[in-house]
Amino acid sequence: MPTLVAYTPPLDPIELRFPIVMTTAELAAWCQVGKNTVPYIISYFGLKELSGAAKNQRFGVHEVMRKIIGVTPLDDAEIKALLYPLQKATWVSERTGLSVSSINAAICENRLLLPAPIEVTPTQTGRTAARGRRWLPAQIEAYIRSDPIPFQAKRAPRPDPKSRLKPTFRNAFEAICSDNAEVSS
Repeated sequence: MPTLVAYTPPLDPIELRFPIVMTTAELAAWCQVGKNTVPYIISYFGLKELSGAAKNQRFGVHEVMRKIIGVTPLDDAEIKALLYPLQKATWVSERTGLSVSSINAAICENRLLLPAPIEVTPTQTGRTAARGRRWLPAQIEAYIRSDPIPFQAKRAPRPDPKSRLKPTFRNAFEAICSDNAEVSS
């Protein structure tokens, strides 16, 4: 019996009407959300509009990328690579072979091996927004090919374990035992 393989159509980047400006419709298409969700995204990420019109708001592409993804594109090639629509868990499931429920469970249990998703919708305290999770296609494709993951936001450096402050002790016996343990290791 032949096996069925899910067909995933090739992705096309969002075509911007203006080279460095994104409209609300383009922002909705890029985030893959409805037009009614865009105001929540604007306020959640603190995007500043370039125009005063409430109906046809425009935003700088660099600011959108910096605030939503955490990466500022350096040239036109990077902008084009980042303009592919953010993808939902179903697309990630089709590309990786993992089920949507296992992807969501791995996120909730903090054991996800895939690149981290972007939460495009605000979440309530103590809850995760499974419907608001989106992934960068370039990151998932690199993960599948075992290539270095592109466009990762810079993380804060970890503190050096040797530079920890020495703990304060309540008595001399604790201090002596601590010093002996450091010398013997």
